[in-house]
Amino acid sequence: MRKPVYYTANEVAKIFNRDPHTIRDWINHGCPTPEGLVRLQAAKLGKSWTIKDEWLAIFELRVRPTPVRPDLELEIPRHSEKESP
Repeated sequence: MRKPVYYTANEVAKIFNRDPHTIRDWINHGCPTPEGLVRLQAAKLGKSWTIKDEWLAIFELRVRPTPVRPDLELEIPRHSEKESP
């Protein structure tokens, strides 16, 4: 079993290139997504928040939009018999 990694709100802010206040908002109120608010799970230790790596991974999956499958049907133009050499 692997040992979990814990992050502070400041470390998560650096990962997401956001202000630490934004991370605390995600913890307390949620991050807006098209499906609604998604809260970042965290534990309060003293005066600071601690975020487990698993919680961060789950949060990332929930806030990122689902990738759209590309249309793999290619339309290849057909040359008429007159255009053929």
